[in-house]
Amino acid sequence: MNDDMAPGEGQSSEQEAGNVPGEKQPELVAGEKAFTYILFLAGVFFFYHSLKIWIRMPAPRSASAAAVPMIMSGLWTFLALTFLVENHFKRTPLSGIKSMKEKVWKGLQNTFPKEIVVMLGAIVIYCVLLLLGVSFYIVTPLFLYGTMCYLMRKGYFRNIVWTAIIMAFTVVVFRLLFNVVFP
Repeated sequence: MNDDMAPGEGQSSEQEAGNVPGEKQPELVAGEKAFTYILFLAGVFFFYHSLKIWIRMPAPRSASAAAVPMIMSGLWTFLALTFLVENHFKRTPLSGIKSMKEKVWKGLQNTFPKEIVVMLGAIVIYCVLLLLGVSFYIVTPLFLYGTMCYLMRKGYFRNIVWTAIIMAFTVVVFRLLFNVVFP
């Protein structure tokens, strides 16, 4: 490289990105292939259960309330399968790793970053507390405020205001207008 050249000038885009020239680059981002498998398995799960409901419906089944979930989950499963087939041969950042154990570990780390794991844990704790009989009016504001503070990491007073607005909306719309009984 000439000393007269500005930084980055005369380099290929692969060199600028820190990639080795000539090496085949990944076509998918890390975790994308695993997420496609998760979508497909979830679609199969939902399709199976909607099919069970649809079979129990009296004739005409095509006009029953179970038809829409079955059609939607079937479409979901079909589209996830097409993505699965399409992505199967594409390269990922994990394609160069030979050890299956290391590939699975790094794939899980890419698919479930820390924020996702913390939020899934918060959702599980929220559901368990509701199942244990703790009042919706106590658990929900704590869940909303806690998760907003964790994800934003600032604006603690604003999060209190948003929590109050969401709870007021939920109570007014669902409890007062639709007479939904909260746990």
